[in-house]
Amino acid sequence: MRTASIGLVLMFLLCSHKSFAECEAPRFPAPTADSLLPLVDSQFYIPEGVSKSSDCQYSKAELAQYYFWGLGLPAPDIEKAFKFAKQSLNSDKWPYELALLHAAFVIKGLDNSISKVEAVRRFQREILSGDALRRDKALATLNQLSEFLPRVKTVADAVYLDSTLKQPAALVPASGFKLTESGNKFLILLADDNGGPNLYWATALTGDSTSPHLVFQRRASHGAHGAEDIRQQLWRFPASMPLSGVLLSRFIQPDGSLFESRCTATVLAAEWLISASHCLYTPNGEGHLQSLQFRIDSFSGSIPVAIAEDNHRAMAISSVWQHRQHHPQDQHNGQLGRYSGSDIALLKMATPIPLAKHPKLAVPDQQNRWVESLSYPNDKPLNTLWASLCRSTLWHEGVQALSDLYVLDCFSHAGQSGAVLIQRGAGEGQIVGVLSARIYNDSINQPVFAAFTGALIKEIRSVIAGEPSSVFVRMPINLGPSLAEANPSDV
Repeated sequence: MRTASIGLVLMFLLCSHKSFAECEAPRFPAPTADSLLPLVDSQFYIPEGVSKSSDCQYSKAELAQYYFWGLGLPAPDIEKAFKFAKQSLNSDKWPYELALLHAAFVIKGLDNSISKVEAVRRFQREILSGDALRRDKALATLNQLSEFLPRVKTVADAVYLDSTLKQPAALVPASGFKLTESGNKFLILLADDNGGPNLYWATALTGDSTSPHLVFQRRASHGAHGAEDIRQQLWRFPASMPLSGVLLSRFIQPDGSLFESRCTATVLAAEWLISASHCLYTPNGEGHLQSLQFRIDSFSGSIPVAIAEDNHRAMAISSVWQHRQHHPQDQHNGQLGRYSGSDIALLKMATPIPLAKHPKLAVPDQQNRWVESLSYPNDKPLNTLWASLCRSTLWHEGVQALSDLYVLDCFSHAGQSGAVLIQRGAGEGQIVGVLSARIYNDSINQPVFAAFTGALIKEIRSVIAGEPSSVFVRMPINLGPSLAEANPSDV
């Protein structure tokens, strides 16, 4: 699967009481805009760069969002966000453009102009509106709000639907957030199957030992078979996920035309990426690979500032190792077990990316079916990042050096190939495989991923350490005709 778009999404709202000619140009898309991306470079998002004139009310709303989202800041600050939001009120009325932030302030306990129940309902209405953009704005706001709330985990048989503790909630232990405490009971915020928020009461809570992750996230319905699209647009790269970006592959075809392919790739170590082997080939396998680049969006909160300021220029790939059993023609001759079972590649960047911590690799736990992924699909707007939370099921057992294949119960599209699958247990998330392709035949139409085995993890570590590998082989990047000589009309 290949993509034509890259990037990440940023959800911001605009409040304006005067014309743009009278005030500074807005820096955030209007709520009705069909894009969530900011209108200017991230370096504009500094307090000194926003007008504080009392005549331009939207500037206060912009400052509220600037501090709520923390773009370019060491950390977001909800207290300052609330202060500037209050200054944007007109006769004590909250502007429509700050409706979601208003609800977030209420849930946090900073404002009591509406009840927490009504604040939660406001998010629920947006999530269930049927409008994907409104849904994802609401989910993005909830996940940002979660940075300011105490994270807890519920205890079995200790969660209730009502404050009188007479209606037990049949819920499995899950991550959530503590809002208030009264005697021996707690008001908590949990996510439902739609990814939206619900209020519950609990009589016992524990600390959440899992790494911080997206709590408010959509998931496929029970019994889904790969056709349900639960992808969720994100505004910032989650700190709980390994850093990923777009792998741009360029080829010269036999007729001299240029072919360009986009996949998802993930950083494993300072100089190393992992992606899918089929991203190194044209669909018919006849093109000559000319160049590979790794592109990271400048709004990724996980990237050091020095990298973020420079990532308008793609980072070159200097060398590639692919699974030695991968052959692009296997996709067309029915050898799907070998095609997807070998669909893993390692790529070395010419310039390293400093990492505070390397992601962990692990064998999938078949008792825990949930896997997460981040990717850049080409059926979505340019420069947007999408998250998926899916159930996985073992579909085909690999032989020898080939990986086991797991099918997913959620939809995927071109461009998501190469994305890693993350599985969370009692601790932090671990990479358990790489998204390969979508399997089509008379009995199945679902995405599959190539799962890690203990032996494969050792081989990956060997390549990264510069040691010989019996599974991965170095692939030449052909230095044939220049890309500048390719015919752009054929792209």
